[in-house]
Amino acid sequence: MENPLLELQEYENLQEALKKAKGPVQATGTLDSQKVHLMYWLGKDGGFPWKLVVTYDDQRAREIYDDFRSFTENVWLYPAKDLLFYSADIHGNLMTRQRIAVWRHLMEEEEGVVVTTLDGLMDHLLPLVFLKQQAVTVENGQIMDLDEWKERLTALGYERTAQVDGMGQFSVRGGILDIYPLTEELPVRIELWDTEVDSIRTFDLESQRSIEQLDEIDIYPATEIVLTKKEAKEGVERIRSEAKTFAEKLRSQQNTEEAYRITGIVKELTEGIEEGWKQTGLDAWISYFNKETVSFLDYFDPEQSMVFLDEPLRLKEQGEAVELEFRESMEHRLEKGYLLPGQTGLLYPVREILAKTQRKDTVYLTGLEQKLPGMTTEARFSFDVRNMNSYQNSFEMLIKDLTNWKKERYRVILLSGSRTRASRLAEDLREYDLSAFCTDDESREVQPGEILVTFGNLHRGFAYPQIKFAVITEGDMFGKEKKKRKRKKTSYEGKKIQSFTELSVGDYVVHEDHGLGIYRGIEKIERDGVIKDYLKVEYADNGSLYLPATRLDGIQKYAGSDAKAPKLNKLGGEQWNRTKAKVKTAVKEIAKDLVQLYAARRELGGYQYGEDTVWQQEFEELFPYDETDDQLTAIDDTKRDMESKKIMDRLICGDV
Repeated sequence: MENPLLELQEYENLQEALKKAKGPVQATGTLDSQKVHLMYWLGKDGGFPWKLVVTYDDQRAREIYDDFRSFTENVWLYPAKDLLFYSADIHGNLMTRQRIAVWRHLMEEEEGVVVTTLDGLMDHLLPLVFLKQQAVTVENGQIMDLDEWKERLTALGYERTAQVDGMGQFSVRGGILDIYPLTEELPVRIELWDTEVDSIRTFDLESQRSIEQLDEIDIYPATEIVLTKKEAKEGVERIRSEAKTFAEKLRSQQNTEEAYRITGIVKELTEGIEEGWKQTGLDAWISYFNKETVSFLDYFDPEQSMVFLDEPLRLKEQGEAVELEFRESMEHRLEKGYLLPGQTGLLYPVREILAKTQRKDTVYLTGLEQKLPGMTTEARFSFDVRNMNSYQNSFEMLIKDLTNWKKERYRVILLSGSRTRASRLAEDLREYDLSAFCTDDESREVQPGEILVTFGNLHRGFAYPQIKFAVITEGDMFGKEKKKRKRKKTSYEGKKIQSFTELSVGDYVVHEDHGLGIYRGIEKIERDGVIKDYLKVEYADNGSLYLPATRLDGIQKYAGSDAKAPKLNKLGGEQWNRTKAKVKTAVKEIAKDLVQLYAARRELGGYQYGEDTVWQQEFEELFPYDETDDQLTAIDDTKRDMESKKIMDRLICGDV
């Protein structure tokens, strides 16, 4: 549909100011989801293919991201690193994957929207052009030297394993290279005929079966810091030089323990880099390897992008709080010998970042007319916007307002969570003598006095009284959808631990060699002159086990906090071994039966269902709740099995 904002003189003036590069400008009176409506059209009408939206916290960033998805598919959420724990080795690939995926979109897409928080702009990054140069492409028919590729993938941050079982890993078996790129949904198998790439296929991690044939695959780094051999060598020299000077200073101040600590930390780091096994977790040392670091803001070309600051004063306050907390933490760690002086500058100051955001194409979005100390405002434009009232399931109140708006010749858009509900709602409204319609024709304009009921999701509705245009969401009409309450699990199933942050002190954990114990937190232990973090697990008879914090693959969570307290095993005892022996025997018996069963099932064919029909889609849209990611995955997997010729073999369990 056409942009209704073009009827607002204030919008025209704002658009004109941006076209003439007279920013930064301030748009006051803007509210909630209406801000997204304004941002979308400003960028679209202004000819800016890229939009960077900066807000004050993660929740608000998620709201903006969700609202933007109703306008465009090309919107991505860029998470900020936890700057206080920048040096932790014990982190998963999820955040790195999300961040690198956004970088990939910036390199490959022609346009889009990126939503982040201010601290997402405050860490130092390698230039985008350098990261683009590190990406590699594998094509069918290409000549590959596997030995060379082992080194290349390791340098890109990929971990070599016997068999790929997670993102950021690769394995080599004969003439087969398996790799799970951080930016792909599935791992990839590259088969060679001698040294030539014969096939490229995605495959399933569990079954190892091929899924789709590919002509080529782009492999992006699995770490944010990728170093050339020269950069690594020069960086190691800088680190050692500064560590030597700093250690001498600490000794002169009688801080021998702190001097010993930093010497050990640097020794382990530099030796790991030189030996080739330390490729990830170098974010804290980026300034020693590359002096030309940039902010994420620098990834956006001023000629091709707009910058939106959502509530700049709140944003500034949040940034200053992050900066203060980070600085205090760095000072403490520096005093204790946990880092070098050069590492304390990992954060761009809030003042510097805000100064960088003050471009000719920057728009400040504020609800109130307020001054913005420390920020340049070349022009101010005031919008008359109203948030939509919540009807709290009162259909009578909704009908009353819609009837009044019809008399006043308002154009109204009602957003529904499903196309089926939208069609039925339009029918219901027509029974009250309202001109409501539901259509898939995007060129169909809403005329004064009409109501368009369509599929869409926004957090909150809004209205522009001056042009008599209103948007009402399903949440406005019926209140926030109530999710089914989930009963806490009381089963004793294990859960694989991806990060130490998933554990709370007092959690029951199971170690594959030592059995059931209680997690008692992280302790720093010095060994061979090197201080490392260790997880402490307490067993029966006051036994304690210390595990390196980077080796979480050997333990699992035991059960929920409300489960009955189980009996702990003893370190070195035989009880756990006996338990495992019994399980192994039982598993062998079950496996034998399963092999016989599946051999028989393979000889038979199952009933093959057809693909989803329109009626199936409408039925699914009537479901009043939002499915979780796991539920959607289970639905897709089940449908795929039903549409195949094999006998279906799937059990789905869930809470009720």
